[in-house]
Order: sequence, then structure tokens, then C-alpha cells
Amino acid sequence: MSYAELFDAPAKTPIKGVAARLSRLPSALGEGLVEMLETGARLREVTRLRAMSDAELALHQITRDEIVPHVFRDRYCY
Repeated sequence: MSYAELFDAPAKTPIKGVAARLSRLPSALGEGLVEMLETGARLREVTRLRAMSDAELALHQITRDEIVPHVFRDRYCY
């Protein structure tokens, strides 16, 4: 190995990798927070619908078995 290869080449440090991962942290935290808030709202909706009678659910044109697919219909393919 030559002197230039050992001492003049730019150093490859793990700091760039750490900095890149840290720069994605706010985005990941924001996505996690949105997911948590959406899940909480959906679970409250499931609880609200489960508390209804079968007659009230029929007014919404859903059955008791369809509550969870109804609440998560835009998120998952049911």
C-alpha cells in the first residue's frame, strides 16, 4: 500500500452512517405518532360500535361480525 492510500485518502467513518440514520429519526417518530393516534381512534370506534344493539348496527347497515372490517376498511383489504 502506498502512502497516499493510507494517509491521503478521505477517511471512511461510521459517523456519516449514524448521521444519516439520525436524520430519519424525526420522520420515523412522526409516522409512529400518527399511527398511534389513528389506532387509538379506530379502537374507540370499535368500542362504540360494539356497545350498540343489533338494531342500531342494522341502521348503519353493518352486523356485529363486520365491525372490525368496517372500521379498518380503508387500512386493510377486507
